[in-house]
Amino acid sequence: MKIMEFCKVLILLSVFWVSAGFAQPSKVLIVNSDNAVFRYGTIASEFKKVLQQNAYQWTEFNLNSHADAEAELKQLIQQENPVLIYCIGTKAYSLARNVASNKKLLFSAAINWRRLDIGEGTYGVANELSSAQEISLLRYFFPTIKNIGLLYNDKFSREYVETIKKDASALGINIINQPINDAQEIGDALNELLPKIDMFWIISDPVVLSSKASVQQIFQSAQQQKKPVYAYSDVFIEQGAVLAISADLATIGRQSASLALMVDKDKVPEGTVQNPAGSTVTLNKCALDALRLNFNQDALDSVNKIVECDK
Repeated sequence: MKIMEFCKVLILLSVFWVSAGFAQPSKVLIVNSDNAVFRYGTIASEFKKVLQQNAYQWTEFNLNSHADAEAELKQLIQQENPVLIYCIGTKAYSLARNVASNKKLLFSAAINWRRLDIGEGTYGVANELSSAQEISLLRYFFPTIKNIGLLYNDKFSREYVETIKKDASALGINIINQPINDAQEIGDALNELLPKIDMFWIISDPVVLSSKASVQQIFQSAQQQKKPVYAYSDVFIEQGAVLAISADLATIGRQSASLALMVDKDKVPEGTVQNPAGSTVTLNKCALDALRLNFNQDALDSVNKIVECDK
């Protein structure tokens, strides 16, 4: 009798544990475009820290480690049945969207996310800060700048450029935008645009930034006409950008994890894409000095990294 009573108690306790929230932890599948890339690895690391703090389990799938990534990812999803798939980078999202469109998908570190195939149950953290944030910081660093130029492709970036123009106008800055159909038009477009502007702004347009040669062409032309270049990422600093205001990688990872927890609990609407919550400001003092460009000295307190000339 005692054994039977003990078994009944165990059954009742197990039912209580499940009903009280002690069920199997939710599992998230992390799909990384390339975990060897520093920025992707940093984001993934911070994302996992938050999951661990909230008793979530996860499985990782790195595209660069699988010969037949599509078939293997599809099989893994069937085996693990995750509550959500977190995609780091454009390649990861595109593949996950193709093989698991019925799953909740969350992305980050995707260049120009507006061109992605966004479906129901998709969420994300944008790769760039809001244009209002960037323009405010530009105005703070360079209060005398009046005309800023940029190249873009209408198909991918029209809405974003319209937002930039609206936000800039509110601060008294004129945006002169030059549309291009393909990268072959960059040279002629720059010859027309650069004489009209005080600064060139590189946005994350996939046509403008279609190759390293396109990026080099932009900086060579800007240097020849002594025009400073502002960029959305510090990867352009070594090319000669005077200022880069990029989303902070660690913050993107933590923010993505917080969004994942909210999505799992159905606390955010479908289609939600958040702007990055943190930024990193890199100032190229060497390029500034070469152009003899004046900037607000008080703004130095907002700089995370200053690049000096090599001695």
